[in-house]
Amino acid sequence: MKLVTVLTLGAAVLATSVAVAQPTGLPGSINDYWSWARLNIDRFADNFSGAHPQPKDVYINLDPADFVNDDGTMKLPFPDGTVVIKERNDADELLVDRLYVMEKASGIWSYSFFDRQSTTAFGGQELGIENFCSSCHQQAADDDFVFTRFETR
Repeated sequence: MKLVTVLTLGAAVLATSVAVAQPTGLPGSINDYWSWARLNIDRFADNFSGAHPQPKDVYINLDPADFVNDDGTMKLPFPDGTVVIKERNDADELLVDRLYVMEKASGIWSYSFFDRQSTTAFGGQELGIENFCSSCHQQAADDDFVFTRFETR
C-alpha cells in the first residue's frame, strides 16, 4: 500500500510541476500555440543571420496529417485559417521574447508580432498584408510564402 501512495504522490507532484501559465496579451486564437504541431524537430539555434537571427521554433495550427503528404512534403497551398508562428527565443534569458505570426484568410497571408512585456505578458501589433514581412516572404512563394518546411519525424 505504501508503494501506491508514493507513486500517486509522485505523479501529483510531476503534474503540478509542468503546469504552464497562460500569457496575457495574445489573441485567444494563438494563446495555446505551443500545443500545436512544430514544423522543426530541433530548435533552430545556429541561424544568426537574416530577419530573425535568434534561436527559434516554428508552430502551425494544423494537424500534420492535414498538411503533410506520405513522402514528407507539405500539401500546398495551406488552407484559409492556417496560422504559423515563429517563436523567437532569447538565448541569454532562456525565454520566448517575440512571436511572429502569419495568418491566412481569403488566400492571403497577414502578419503580426508580439513582444514579451514581462514574464507573463505579451504586447504586439498587426502589420496587415502589405508590409516588410510580405516582401521578404515573396522569396518563399513556391512554398505558399512559408520558409520552414515540416521535418519528418
